[in-house]
Amino acid sequence: MAIEWPASLCPNEMTWGMVYNNRSFTSTLSNAQQIVGYPGAYWQCTLTFNSMSRAKERQLSAVIGRLQGMLGTVNIPAFTRRRIDSIGAPVVITGNAQATVMTIGGVTASRKVFSYGDYISINGEMFEIVDDASSNAQGRVQVTLNKRIRKALVAGAAVEYRNPFAEMRRTDDNHSFTIQPLVANGTLQLREAF
Repeated sequence: MAIEWPASLCPNEMTWGMVYNNRSFTSTLSNAQQIVGYPGAYWQCTLTFNSMSRAKERQLSAVIGRLQGMLGTVNIPAFTRRRIDSIGAPVVITGNAQATVMTIGGVTASRKVFSYGDYISINGEMFEIVDDASSNAQGRVQVTLNKRIRKALVAGAAVEYRNPFAEMRRTDDNHSFTIQPLVANGTLQLREAF
């Protein structure tokens, strides 16, 4: 089970992005190129902590210790994509494996409920919505996603839109901090766990 990221531990800098699983072939005869997309895209991030106090360094060290290298997982929040508005209690209606579109119900009827760039999380898997989406009179909305759904989503699963997160694991087993008399610096590299 993934551990929760401490709310009081915010990085100074964050590199956040998607790794897609595409393959290309370039013909040696015509130089034409063919691209094939496969499932298995995942989020990756690098969190940088500069000038940490001793208390923050100890807290980060404890989180890393609980992860035990690549073995454990942690829910990394999308620090810059939080929302404070209310659109209801969204749940999955349909979310088929390998699809890039899902239907969500339980939202406020007949209004724009998602904007492009919004993040949502379902069972630890995070998606970015890539088009604006408005709900119908029944409180359902169809959203287009930035990556394929890894495995079929269970109808009725809660959709987290206020504090989205991705379940992630370390990219390697090694870690160390640069420690000076009063401050510490460190970098944490993670990738989505699945």
